[in-house]
Amino acid sequence: MSEKGQILFRRGRTGGELEAVVPGSLGATLGLRPGDIVHSIDGKPLRDVIDYQFYSGTAGEIAEVEVERDGERTIYEVELEGDDIWGLGFTEPTFDGIRRCTNDCPFCFVKQVPRGMRRTLYIKDDDYRYSFLYGNFVTLTNLSEEDWARIGEQGLSPLNVSVHATEPQLRRDLLRHPRAGEILDDLRRLAGMGIEYNTQLVLNPGINDGEQLDRSVGDLKDLPGILSIAAVPVGLTPLGIGRDMKKLEGIAGRSNRAMPGLPASAIRKYSEAEVRDVLARTDRWQRRFRAERGENFLYLGDEFYLMVGESVPASRNYDGFPQLEDGIGITRTFLDDWSGVKRRRGTRRPDLRGVRATLACATLIAPTMERVVAEFNDLTGAALRVRPVSNGYFGPEIVVSGLLTGSDILAALRDDPGDGPILLPRVMFSRLNGMTLDDMSIEQLEAALGRRMLAAHNLSEVARDLAALGTSAAA
Repeated sequence: MSEKGQILFRRGRTGGELEAVVPGSLGATLGLRPGDIVHSIDGKPLRDVIDYQFYSGTAGEIAEVEVERDGERTIYEVELEGDDIWGLGFTEPTFDGIRRCTNDCPFCFVKQVPRGMRRTLYIKDDDYRYSFLYGNFVTLTNLSEEDWARIGEQGLSPLNVSVHATEPQLRRDLLRHPRAGEILDDLRRLAGMGIEYNTQLVLNPGINDGEQLDRSVGDLKDLPGILSIAAVPVGLTPLGIGRDMKKLEGIAGRSNRAMPGLPASAIRKYSEAEVRDVLARTDRWQRRFRAERGENFLYLGDEFYLMVGESVPASRNYDGFPQLEDGIGITRTFLDDWSGVKRRRGTRRPDLRGVRATLACATLIAPTMERVVAEFNDLTGAALRVRPVSNGYFGPEIVVSGLLTGSDILAALRDDPGDGPILLPRVMFSRLNGMTLDDMSIEQLEAALGRRMLAAHNLSEVARDLAALGTSAAA
């Protein structure tokens, strides 16, 4: 979604504004242009790009397209041939806004976002269309019968579903929504329409881990249509820690019987013992699933391993990385990329002798990064330094690179004694507009620090970009 786009959901609103029209396409032949609003195809109103793709793909040999320009609507008749493309690009994926979340989860990260961030960070979305299009997770609590019918009719599969817990009362307590306890019936309903789905459990220590984790996995494992289960630790900022104490103490007291003596508490960080309990339970399930299904099926967020200094699993244990969009296995893909760089021979091996640079990253990945960068320096002749960056914007409890801000980079590196370029995690920049969470561009960061900056996903990109800089990256 663009920063200027509609964010309020208005049921019944139709029509999408064109951002681009491909030359030589049907749209260009009709004379359509950016700024036009396409309202319908064959009389079927367009609520989003899914409708556009579905109805343009099912139109007959002659289609009628209703277009608005300067307040006037015109219906065009189009003759279609098998290889014709419509060639229309829209300013927003959903024309009626974004479906808002109607839950009140005490661990909701949106509630923990401090003031002064970009506007879209404060949107509590729970829109099944964004799940289908972009892999967002949805809870299914706000679906109308019309929504259910549409999901089935248009075959919107797969979807990603936030489950968190399968025990009905616990899920109602966690989501604070009267329909939340119907999740298993909802998932069966999806499967009955031919819809497959991935599931996610955001684990809160003492609340939905322990025996409740085992129950959730046991309830989910044999459901029709399920593709995978991911379990990730709750993300907390100072605004979230200790919040809603009384309600959460009640939830914890009812839900967790797996670890005697565990204090009932509010949403809080994981202790090492609690992380190791999650690892042990997951390992038992994975051994069972590997024997029964030929895959691990249940996957943990990288944080669980890194928080206690454990190595992340090998690639084969991720079975094709079905939940990479949720960050599951991203550390392993980084390490595998580095292994590929190390296997290069001859002129394909990077030669970066004399190149100095500073590599900034979040604190959780820093020990792994320092080890790998030492190997990188030995292999390439470079002199890279790792600079762990604490999250001062959300708080030091937030330890992942994707939530670093421009102000965090400035605070950490303003007095950095290093020279050469600064390498930043690409994940901290928006894919839509290239800005950080606090609306800073890489060019602004360069200007503020007076040093060249590069954004990269992995070390093969680092090697490529530093080599491209040539002598400008050398001291």
